Amino acid sequence: MWEPVGPLPASVYWRRRWVAIVSAVSVVALIVWCTVLIVAPPAPAGEAPPTLVATLAAQTAPQPASPSPAASPTSPDTSIEPVAQRTAPTSAQQPGAAEPPASTPPSSSASAAATTASTEGMPATTSEEVQVDVPSRSAAPATPVPVPATGPVPCTNAMLFIGAEIDRAEHKVGERPVLRLVVMNSSEQPCVRDLDPARQEIVVWSSDGSSRLWSSNDCSNISRPDLRTLVPGQPITFAVTWVGRTSTPGCAGARPQVPAGNYRVMTRVDDAISNPTHFVRVP
Repeated sequence: MWEPVGPLPASVYWRRRWVAIVSAVSVVALIVWCTVLIVAPPAPAGEAPPTLVATLAAQTAPQPASPSPAASPTSPDTSIEPVAQRTAPTSAQQPGAAEPPASTPPSSSASAAATTASTEGMPATTSEEVQVDVPSRSAAPATPVPVPATGPVPCTNAMLFIGAEIDRAEHKVGERPVLRLVVMNSSEQPCVRDLDPARQEIVVWSSDGSSRLWSSNDCSNISRPDLRTLVPGQPITFAVTWVGRTSTPGCAGARPQVPAGNYRVMTRVDDAISNPTHFVRVP
């Protein structure tokens, strides 16, 4: 195998063998060199520019997707504070520094005091509205009275009894007495009357009746037509809880507490007015 065989001289066959060997080695070397250029990293600044083969390989190689600015690890994040600011200890965290006391909600007594102070000069609340007294204080059903064929007649003032009541004759300053307006048909036949709350009124006066201190219509005067058939001898009562403060028409201005003393309460329906009922406020 190694000895040349043929009609030509042996030197011819040896030259052919060497040319084939050199050609094969050259092809292998070229392949290795191209592979190194393709996979080699780009040359740093100052070095020789890449060859044309490396440039083409870099252009045809798949490129990774560029991250968005928000996801880029090198882009500044303006939505959060710098790390130095977030990790720097505050004066309260410094060794030896006194820790500030935790914020605590005000106590119930402090809250009540603040509420009282804030409402001392405020207008009236809407709780001072006259309502139908429940449960009813009506007396036992009276003997049925025949109704005229034309129906009940309108109630005149002469047919009505208007009364003023208070739950107790004596209250301490700061308590909230219940005041009542009583309407009763004192005639002998049923009659009809509009008991619209705006047509009713409960008033607190000074003991001599010279000073008007509070009225149920000053801070609540809602009109709701309330046409009722009043049966003789059957009282209907309306009640309001008085907060113990003064009032003025329109509920304007400060409302100071009514001090200890003697007072009277009176009621009305339209221009039908009750007699006064006296009560006392004590310290």
